[in-house]
Amino acid sequence: MPDVVIYELGPSPNNMKVRIALNYKGISFDKVAVAFDDAERKDVVEVSGQPLTPVLKHGDSVIFDSGAILRYIDATFRDGPQLFFADRERMREAEDLEKWARSTLSEPVGIVFNECMSSDPDLAACERASAMLHEATAQIESRLESSPWLMGEHMSVVDITAAPTMFYGVVPEAMISSHPEMPLQFFYDNLKLGEGREPTREWCMRVMAYDR
Repeated sequence: MPDVVIYELGPSPNNMKVRIALNYKGISFDKVAVAFDDAERKDVVEVSGQPLTPVLKHGDSVIFDSGAILRYIDATFRDGPQLFFADRERMREAEDLEKWARSTLSEPVGIVFNECMSSDPDLAACERASAMLHEATAQIESRLESSPWLMGEHMSVVDITAAPTMFYGVVPEAMISSHPEMPLQFFYDNLKLGEGREPTREWCMRVMAYDR
């Protein structure tokens, strides 16, 4: 079995996508939980020289930044499904969609997260964020009309990058009590995707099934 360890902060979308990628590719790994408080992150600093998560350690190799980790595992573990594409144009498209997921799709989720952490949440800001997320997911809906995944017939880096962020806008009520370490109740109450996005919801949960 591969000697893979990830240093992780469970609720973070960047950490989710690394777990999803590892499980999708069938790579066994151990997890080391990292504290939310930067002052308590000595372990991850010692192994990687910086405090952010996720960090992947594979033998003597240490990689941080979730995007870099996905590229490392796809290049290193060639058996099983590939996250990226052999065709140059498809790779460019995938990287453009990664950027879209990290910016346009992440912005409304970030707004609601900031309000979640506030002692006096601005619920009007959450409403605006909900409208932003609904608009952003029009691209997801369009892509799912012609294929089960965002770039074709199999899950790719694009799905793995976008779904963990999208998850906070489609939280199933049944999951709230089973994940007390995550602020799911606030997101369930205040980040509303709206009607007519069932394909997006279903796609997101298919991807998130690999987060374990």
